[in-house]
Amino acid sequence: MSGADFPLLLDAARFAREIDGKPVRLFTLSNRSGMVVCVTNYGAKIEQLLVPDREGRFDDVVLGYDSIEGVVGGSPSVGAFVGRYAGRIENARFKLGGQEHQLAANNGPHCLHGGLRGSRFQVFDAVQHNPSSVEMRYVFADGEEGFPGTLALNLTYSVTDENELVLDYEAVALDAPTVANFTTHAFFNLEGLNSTKSNSALGHEVMINASRYFGMTPELIATGELLPVQGTPFDFRQPAVLDTRVHSPQAAGGVLGYDDCFAIDRSTAGELALCARVRAPAGGRVMEVWSTEPTMQFYTGMVAGEALAGGPGKGGRRYVQQQSLCFEPQGYPNAPNIAAFPSAVHAPGQGRQGRTLYRFSTS
Repeated sequence: MSGADFPLLLDAARFAREIDGKPVRLFTLSNRSGMVVCVTNYGAKIEQLLVPDREGRFDDVVLGYDSIEGVVGGSPSVGAFVGRYAGRIENARFKLGGQEHQLAANNGPHCLHGGLRGSRFQVFDAVQHNPSSVEMRYVFADGEEGFPGTLALNLTYSVTDENELVLDYEAVALDAPTVANFTTHAFFNLEGLNSTKSNSALGHEVMINASRYFGMTPELIATGELLPVQGTPFDFRQPAVLDTRVHSPQAAGGVLGYDDCFAIDRSTAGELALCARVRAPAGGRVMEVWSTEPTMQFYTGMVAGEALAGGPGKGGRRYVQQQSLCFEPQGYPNAPNIAAFPSAVHAPGQGRQGRTLYRFSTS
């Protein structure tokens, strides 16, 4: 790999600020084969991910920002580690122990991704012990965004020599029962942001290892139904090029894009299982998504070309819907309001652990 082939790394100095009285930094992780991941502790957000294509050319395969001002002014979910509760909680409320808890509503009447000031907007305490990993910690206060109980979250990002980005987390309820659900929200375009094909991800070929998906209301609230993908636009058990789904009403029943949750097929609950495999045909990059989480939200955006919220991205790029894809392993959606779903409640002293990894290769 020549120096000319390697994209310019993000400038860590442009992320060195203080927010809410806490230091913000950019942490650079790397392995022996040249893979690089840059993460800021503001929202524990992935800002850059460099991996090679089939010709050995490195490029950045995630949306992100090149300064902390860009991150703060940008789309809040881009690259973030999401909590205290990922996804939507219906009408921003739930009952726990007979008491109703009213949450911050930030998606119409609903609570999305932890509310108005969830982990996407918080500065994590962070320490980097070695070149390939960084540890981050955030403590959700009792009553924060309306959620009961204090919840301590520990998160580690690691890069392996197998070209994997690994996220390990553990969250422990400290003083009262609470609910929790976490996910990672990187926006991927495997052709690379410097590619001529970076304006759309609809040429990507996607496989999702799921024979069931979750029924949703028009406002994307889980109803409690688990439906078979067979014969529907949600059947990705065999690889499908997205462009053939979202641009063909005959093929996809009028689907314009995806913001849908799938129940991942696995033999044992809690095992590390394959959730999805994605391939970018032009450059040949392949990404596998593995997780211990039982479900995965798949997001493309619904309106091709519509700008994402917030200001410009890296290099002044204007990010748009369907330019990138999100693969968000997590717990059951809206579980605090659906008794039939596995419980999201954690008693004091009870931990919630999870691992998600993104494995990169070429074909």
